[in-house]
Amino acid sequence: MTLDAPPVVLVVDDDPGQVAIVTSVLKKAGFRVLSASSGLAALDVAGDSGVKIYLLVTDLNMPNMSGLALAAELVSKHAELKVLYLTAHANELFRQAHVLKAHEAFLEKPVSAHGLLEAVYFLLQPALSTFPERTT
Repeated sequence: MTLDAPPVVLVVDDDPGQVAIVTSVLKKAGFRVLSASSGLAALDVAGDSGVKIYLLVTDLNMPNMSGLALAAELVSKHAELKVLYLTAHANELFRQAHVLKAHEAFLEKPVSAHGLLEAVYFLLQPALSTFPERTT
């Protein structure tokens, strides 16, 4: 699969600063970005957007709905969705006996722009073989 347009990434975090930083990095790299401040809001955004979301970048620990629950819900509806968990508590991801699947990865916060983009490109290959132009 190759893309004719920039892939859409959904960024979800209850920290507005994190959302702003991740969104800025992804937009500068050529991605289209949707964002939400909670898992429940993300479900609404995903349902209302009318576009295919290729990647979910989500905080692991959020009020009312965890990143794991959000990812499970969205992947059940969109089997090709890739998931990147961002967390300051990586041990919690694995304490819950969660085994990363082929469509998942995680980064520990704080994350660098370079690290974020490397993870995004890794998850979206080979879809990104033609777009966007890698600048890292």
